[in-house]
Amino acid sequence: MAARALLAALSLTATLAVAEDLEWCGDNARYFPSEYTCFDDSFLCPVLFGLPNLPCGGGCYADQMYTCDGGSLKLRGEQKEPFILTTASSSEHVDGLVVNACGGYLAIGTGARECAQCPADAGVDCAEYGEKCVFLPDGEMAVDLPGGQYWYISPDDGALMYTKEGNEDGLGGQGVSVFDEGFFSPGERPYWLACLRTLPGGNPGTTRSYRIYAPTAENLARTDCDQIKLVAKSVDRKEGAYRWQ
Repeated sequence: MAARALLAALSLTATLAVAEDLEWCGDNARYFPSEYTCFDDSFLCPVLFGLPNLPCGGGCYADQMYTCDGGSLKLRGEQKEPFILTTASSSEHVDGLVVNACGGYLAIGTGARECAQCPADAGVDCAEYGEKCVFLPDGEMAVDLPGGQYWYISPDDGALMYTKEGNEDGLGGQGVSVFDEGFFSPGERPYWLACLRTLPGGNPGTTRSYRIYAPTAENLARTDCDQIKLVAKSVDRKEGAYRWQ
């Protein structure tokens, strides 16, 4: 029985592996559509992190970071508006997710909680606030809590986190570039790691929650992480919470 199960699993894997057909780009190049895009029936650009690159001046570029002007690349400007963050990845289970906030951590996945809060004694109309995790480009969260809350990369383990109140350590926004309607990128390696976290009482994979980490050497050695890009999308600040627990 065990041998049959193994053969069935191998057969399914093989079927999935060949499910995508090669296509022609012009007369001389063949490609998998999940890995490349063909332009003008003559030029291939790669699909990276699930995002198609575009042609410019004989090369390819990510339009979440650059613009193409007369065949030359220019960096996008800085994000000016409040924004949410969504993920892009070649791994389906961490692709197209919205970043949530809870317990000081920024996370994604079906098990990633949203801990928006507006206490009755805050002296504000709580009905005016939303529950989206909204960020500001200067390192702040879009909240109205006196003293504010700030997003930052933890100097201890590289986790993407936020403060419970204020920015006493001055870490808010440091080491991160936020491109206009584009990448939210850390340091020299412009991607992040989404690392699976098993919730108390659960088995791995039953309720998926992934914390987000900068790609430090230590984090890259982990085996429970997927590479992701984070992309800023402008929203109305009013969609944000009063504060995050």
